[in-house]
Amino acid sequence: MHINLRNLEAINELPLQRTMLNQNQLRRLEAIDRWLIEIRDSEEFRQLEYSPDVMLGDAIQAVGELLDEHESYDYKPTNFTDDQWHSYLEQKPVMHIRRVIPWRKKISSFILDAASEIAILSLLTTSFMVVGTIFCHGVDRIEESRGDQYQPTWIYNAKIFEGSAIASIAVFLGASLTGACVAGDKNDD
Repeated sequence: MHINLRNLEAINELPLQRTMLNQNQLRRLEAIDRWLIEIRDSEEFRQLEYSPDVMLGDAIQAVGELLDEHESYDYKPTNFTDDQWHSYLEQKPVMHIRRVIPWRKKISSFILDAASEIAILSLLTTSFMVVGTIFCHGVDRIEESRGDQYQPTWIYNAKIFEGSAIASIAVFLGASLTGACVAGDKNDD
């Protein structure tokens, strides 16, 4: 049988592909390492008269070298229990990113919030003014039935409430229009 030495040298020059252990295998190796150390350090093991060819210390060293050789990169929450995941995350530095909101969005948001509040308040005011107007017209009708003693004071109050209700409706329409314009401008971006 003839062995070509050039081919043998070429094999030695090939890039070495590293095979990585998965998270489950690495966790098992870490557990084995802890268990072997616990067994070695236990009082019961010291009392045994046990002298094999390979000592327990060699196994611990082999497992330790295997763990040192593998960098654990496959950290996913599915590979951990909740406690393990939280302890892993505590080791990582926390980066706080400040979210900067542009002035245009701040102003737009402020105008939208203010317009909606004003629209709600003006609708509420309008409803109270309409109720006041109806009340004043009703009392004025009662006063008219008195005949000669009738004084048109309640009709003036009714007109004041009517004017206030109309003004409140105008405020509602203005706030709604302003909100619609700002919201439309927001959708254009």
